[in-house]
Amino acid sequence: MQKLLYTIVHLLFWTTFTALSWLAISSNPGETAFMVNYPAAGLLLGCWALVNFYTFYFYVQPLFLDSRRFVMYLLISIGFSVLSSLVFVGSFWVLFESFRPYAMQKFVEGIGGTFLISQCGSLLKGFVSWNKSLHEKTELENRSLKNELSMLKAQLSPHFLFNTLNNIDTLIYKSQDEASAMLIRLSELLRYMLYDSDTKEVPIANELEYLQQLTDLQKLRFEENEFIELTITNRNPEFRIAPLLLLPFVENAFKFVSNPEQLPAIKIVVDIREDRVHFRCENYFSTRNSNTNDHTGGIGLVNVRRRLELMYPNRFDLTIEKTSNQFLVDMTLLST
Repeated sequence: MQKLLYTIVHLLFWTTFTALSWLAISSNPGETAFMVNYPAAGLLLGCWALVNFYTFYFYVQPLFLDSRRFVMYLLISIGFSVLSSLVFVGSFWVLFESFRPYAMQKFVEGIGGTFLISQCGSLLKGFVSWNKSLHEKTELENRSLKNELSMLKAQLSPHFLFNTLNNIDTLIYKSQDEASAMLIRLSELLRYMLYDSDTKEVPIANELEYLQQLTDLQKLRFEENEFIELTITNRNPEFRIAPLLLLPFVENAFKFVSNPEQLPAIKIVVDIREDRVHFRCENYFSTRNSNTNDHTGGIGLVNVRRRLELMYPNRFDLTIEKTSNQFLVDMTLLST
């Protein structure tokens, strides 16, 4: 739909440009006769307009206006207008002898025409960029909402809560202090998911604390203390990240882990540096599990990749691999 809109806008522009150009030419009998006698002149005029327009559309506007280099953009616009008009008039001088007496006049007019049509290219590119940004923002908001709902369904499922509470109930008979600590962790986990994550970005420390709490609760499922290994290195506490971005990968590992060849069965590493976050999660899984395909290509992981594309364009690297019995996620996020 967006591509169709942009195509229509381009067609409308060139239709309007052609109509206005013909009206301007037809108002001058001399220019009308020139165009009738030399049809190639019209073709050359059209090529000149296309080059000016799309040079600014594809290159000048994105390089200078998008980066707010306004003075440089103005200087390039003026210089390009003079150079383009010189090439245009020079071509007509060589090809059409009857044009030569009007060369100086057309050179000046060409500067103004080039400047005008090049700015039209920048203006249309600005509209396209604005429309694309608006569309992506809307999509991101919708996807964030869907992601939030899917995360709530995944993390707050009755099965997860039932198992956790049942494990804590069992723990009460062994150690009331430890059971109380686990209940506090569970309440903190729920509070973060329901309230604290309702923003575009959160401090990385909040996300890491949530990850630690979730891991501690999941450890109650397993007898071996070494079943899950979580390693966190935080060299930049000021780093901010989209909330609940890492959790689909971790939840995926908890969901499918089984049959470890060696411990730990789940290994999670988070390394935060000055300008990036490196996340790695790997787990063993059973090849007899009928849901193995969901492990590698489920809709949850597809949504996470799309969310990364929208929130971290050109600033992330995500690798998802599966061996015969091991699943690996390796992701790097760059700061702005």
